[in-house]
Amino acid sequence: MTTDRRLPTQGDPSERGCRFDVRRAWTVLACVMSATVLLGFIPAGCDTLRDPNVPDPIRLMMEPETGGEYEYYRPSSYDRAKAWPLVIVCHGSGVDGTANAELRKWTSLSESQGFFVAAPKLVKPKSRWKTQPDDREDALRANERLILGTVRHLQGGHHISADRIFLAGRSTGAAAALFTGLSHPDLFRAVAIVQPKFDLAGLGPLQGRVDVNQPVLLRHLPSDPLTGKDARTARDWLLQHHGDIVDDRGGYRDGAVDRVVDFFEYVVASRPWAHVKAFAPDAGAPREVRFELKASFAPTSFEWDFGDGSTSLLSSPTHAFAEAGTYRVQVTLGHPSGKAVVRAVTVAVGGGS
Repeated sequence: MTTDRRLPTQGDPSERGCRFDVRRAWTVLACVMSATVLLGFIPAGCDTLRDPNVPDPIRLMMEPETGGEYEYYRPSSYDRAKAWPLVIVCHGSGVDGTANAELRKWTSLSESQGFFVAAPKLVKPKSRWKTQPDDREDALRANERLILGTVRHLQGGHHISADRIFLAGRSTGAAAALFTGLSHPDLFRAVAIVQPKFDLAGLGPLQGRVDVNQPVLLRHLPSDPLTGKDARTARDWLLQHHGDIVDDRGGYRDGAVDRVVDFFEYVVASRPWAHVKAFAPDAGAPREVRFELKASFAPTSFEWDFGDGSTSLLSSPTHAFAEAGTYRVQVTLGHPSGKAVVRAVTVAVGGGS
């Protein structure tokens, strides 16, 4: 589509072509920028960027739930008949701290290994030099909504594997990856952070919500003069609040992306994914809780222990607790390999009839 924009002339006609008209120059620039943005949001396969290392284009999209932007790469071998893994990558700050720069670190592996990769354009805290706690948490919440919206948007247009969605973050982007990933273990099978640089105070709301069976990779150089202290603090926090940490004392530049992909492949190959979710009771039945299970395999058996002496062999049971209180509900799943997979969730049940 071609748009013919004719701007009105200004000033003495004899001076046209020899005088720089600032107003007209800004108008032309604004038109060009507007056209670029509009073209970038054409939803169906708009070629916005090219990476010479891969055959297909990088695409710029707008996530409709938040209005935020993200870029993604789809392997040229994409076939909708099969489900594809998805990796969401969170960029840091600095010279290469953009979604596009981060995405380009991943495109070659995306093409050769066969997975989608997407990079949301993250929100930065409003106060860059002296960030307040509320400001940090607002940015984390905003990026959480953007990341989740990006996943849903890609799922709506492509065949994404429900049990192979991963999250990775580098430098300051590690905060968004860790906060969002640990907040949603039912969506993200594993999380990887590389040389994290952020204030852990913003992760306070995560306490008590972490799924200790969700694998987390921490790749860092403790001796790095700029980020080593933050990385060590992140390691200590993870060891205190989590149960499945891979502490990788490797570099965070050359080979870091390859190491993260190796970690995700290891998780898929050797760590069965299963997540239990408890649904809050209805107002009319305050002690009745429904349980659902998501898994990367088809369980051969289910053995539920509700922590009050009751059990069930159903796949998705609903249980009415006799008394109010806090219960640790555990399910033992039969795995096709013959090994049992055990998962648990803590539920708080109120009073009432």
